[in-house]
Amino acid sequence: MSTQTVGEFTPTHHALMMGWISKAVVEAVGEEEGERIIRKAVVEYGNQRGRRMAMRAEANGHSRTFANYVSYVEAKLPMRDFKMEFLERSPDVRGRTSRCPHSDAWAENDLMQYGRFFCMEIDRALVQGFNEDLVLEVNGTLSEGADYCDMTFREADFTLLKMAGVAWKKVVRPGRTAVMPWEYHVGHLYKTLAEVITEELGVQASNVMAAALEDFTGRYGEAATEKVLSYQDTDFDQLPDPERHT
Repeated sequence: MSTQTVGEFTPTHHALMMGWISKAVVEAVGEEEGERIIRKAVVEYGNQRGRRMAMRAEANGHSRTFANYVSYVEAKLPMRDFKMEFLERSPDVRGRTSRCPHSDAWAENDLMQYGRFFCMEIDRALVQGFNEDLVLEVNGTLSEGADYCDMTFREADFTLLKMAGVAWKKVVRPGRTAVMPWEYHVGHLYKTLAEVITEELGVQASNVMAAALEDFTGRYGEAATEKVLSYQDTDFDQLPDPERHT
C-alpha cells in the first residue's frame, strides 16, 4: 500500500476504516459472529449520529420529520462520487442511489464482503436515532450486489414546498454547522465500534482494533492515525465542540 501525507479526510477514509475493522473482527471470530458484532456496533454508531441530528433540530425549533432529517444530515458526500434520484415523492418517498463512495472504496480495495455490514444497518440506525417513529425500508444495497441502493421513506411526502424548506435550512439554519468534517466521522466510527467490539470480545478486542489501525496507518500515515485517536475522549452522545471544528 502507498502511504499518503495527512490532509483533509474524505469518505474514503471512513469507508476503509469501516472495512478494515470489519475484516479484523471477521478474521478473529468468523463471519457469522463477526457480522453480528459489526452490525450491532454500526447500529450504535448510527443511533448516536441520529440523536445528534435530533438535538440540532430541536435546538432550532424544528420537528423531527423526514424533511428535517434530510436537512440535518451530518455527512456531506461529494456530488461527483454520489448519485441519487427520487423515483417517488409522495406519499412515500423512494430513493435510488447508483453510486456511493463507500461502495467504490470497498470494491477498489477488496473489502466489499466486510463493508457491506455497514450498509445493512446504517441508514435505519440514523433514522431511528433521529426519530424512532419514522420508518425507513432498505430494499437493496450496492454493497450486497444490487444494481442500486433502494430505500423507501414511509409517508415522508417530499413535496416541492417541503424540499424548498430543506434547501433553505441547508443554507440558512442549520446550514453548514450541521455538517461535520470526515475526520470527526472517522474518529467517531473508530471509537464507537471499538467500544462495542470490546464489550463483545473483551481483551481480544485490542488486537482486532490494532490490526485495523495498522491497515489505516499503512495507507494514510501516522499523522492521520493520530487524528483518529485524538477523538478517543470525545463524547459522541453530545453535540461537538464548535471551537474544534470552525
